[in-house]
This record gives sequence, structure tokens and C-alpha cells, in this order.
Amino acid sequence: MFRAVIVFVVLACVAAFAPSTSRSTSSSLSMNGDFSKSVPFLKKPANLDAFPAANQEFDPFGLSTTFDVKWMREAELKHSRVAMLAVVGWLVQQSGIHLPGDAYTVSNPIDAFFHVGPSVWGQIFIGIGAMESLNHDGKLGMTDMHEGSTREVGMFTNPIYGASQLKGKTEAQILDLKTKELNNGRLAMFAIGGLVHHTIIEGTETFGAFPNLNLWGDAGGRWLLEGGIF
Repeated sequence: MFRAVIVFVVLACVAAFAPSTSRSTSSSLSMNGDFSKSVPFLKKPANLDAFPAANQEFDPFGLSTTFDVKWMREAELKHSRVAMLAVVGWLVQQSGIHLPGDAYTVSNPIDAFFHVGPSVWGQIFIGIGAMESLNHDGKLGMTDMHEGSTREVGMFTNPIYGASQLKGKTEAQILDLKTKELNNGRLAMFAIGGLVHHTIIEGTETFGAFPNLNLWGDAGGRWLLEGGIF
């Protein structure tokens, strides 16, 4: 049962950025109502047309009608960008390429995070927080981030963000670049999750061998092993 649930979730998530494969099916459904391209047995989400880039009309839980869709697209873009950087950083760290200094010599990315210590974490969080605050004029909440703002969702005005890459491009080229960014970002979110999971499975200095009974408890560890999940 557990494995069946995992398979269903993975297939549903993949459908979020899988292209529609049947024009005839989509056309016949459209005659009976406006249905989603990626989940053709569900109605088309109402608020996603404002974002044509990588829009596969995937919203089976109706979140776009419950929450601010601008804030949700902003969050998706940020998570996508961070995930793409994280995948590259993870592979670079594992390959043995490090910053100078003893604190950066650990190749296991999970252990490396804990080796650098809170002072480095603080610098990163404060630096990112300052850049986010400047870009959003201090509005970082879901209810006020886009309140009274004409800024395009996902656009970062600071030159170091690379927004200038879209200058001089046609609307079709911009749409194509934005679609590629989101599709690759969605894939990267799966990828970084898989990298973290695989690294923990292999065992780390921080968490020990997996499953670590000290973390899961004896009963939890036996359930993981005897249940055939791993």
C-alpha cells in the first residue's frame, strides 16, 4: 500500500510539467467543459492563465483559488531557482571542490552543513534576507508581498539577479526562457530531494547509518526494515 501511494504521488507530480499528449482527447473534453491539460478528468484551474509560462493547468487541490496565486508563483520560482543551485552545489561539494579552510573540507554535503557552524549559517540567512527585503520593499508575507506593487512576479530588479538577460528579447523568446526555467526548476526540486534522500540512505556522520535507531527509536527502525520499505 505504501509503495502504491508513492507511485501515485510521483505520477501526479510528473504530470505537473508533462506536455499534453492527446489533442483529440483534449478537444473532445473541451466540448463538454474546460478541463485541465495535465489532469483531463479535472476542471481547468481558474487563476493560472495569468502565468502562461510552463502552465500545464495542474492544480488538483484548488490551491490557486484558495491562496494568492501571485505569491504561489513567486514561491515556485524561488524554490526552483534555489533547487537548481542546490543540485549544482551538491555535486560540486561531493566532487571534492571546496572553499579554502578546514571547515570546508568535508565532501558529504549534509555533514558539511553542520561542520561550518552557526556563524556561516547566520551570514547566509542574513544576506539572503536583506536581498529579499530590498527586492520586495520589505513586504515578505503572503498577504502583502504584491500589495500595491507593479513588479512582475518573479522579477528581481537587483542587477546581480540577471534580470537584464531578458532585455532585447521578443515576447516569444521571453516566454520560452521562462518556461525552460520553470520546467528545469521543477525537475531540480525532485532532484535535490533525491540527492538528500540518497545521501542519508548511504549514511552520514551527522545522522549515522540509516535507519539510525537512535533517531527513529527501536520500534520505528524495526518497522522500516521489517516492513520492506527499505
